[in-house]
Amino acid sequence: KKKKLRLTTAFSGLDVVVSGDRSQLQQILNNLLSNAIKFTPEGGMVRILETTEGNRVMVSVSDTGCGMKEEEKRHIFDKFYQGDSSHSAVGNGLGLALVKRILELSDAEITVQSEPQKGAIFTVMLPLAEGVQK
Repeated sequence: KKKKLRLTTAFSGLDVVVSGDRSQLQQILNNLLSNAIKFTPEGGMVRILETTEGNRVMVSVSDTGCGMKEEEKRHIFDKFYQGDSSHSAVGNGLGLALVKRILELSDAEITVQSEPQKGAIFTVMLPLAEGVQK
């Protein structure tokens, strides 16, 4: 509200059940949303998109923020790495490293697409729970 950001969501409308610990999944989404809000300037937009493809659910968090250079993208999942030092007072560089580790332990993945001044899209790919029909 303070930054006058627009938040949009798009969901597949399917009832999906994913494998994983609820609190850890909440931590992942909270981290991705917090980062999107932190790095998006006033008046920008944050979007959450959920789709189902095969036996996986994809959740993407995108923003219209500052984006990242290739060098930054190579290191964003490293512990203590902070590509944009202007925000170092509001983080310690552990959030995305923790997200990546949780996903690795959950047989899930994360990708990032980003260019400077064009924002970022983080996509988490989670396996559907066994026995769940798509």
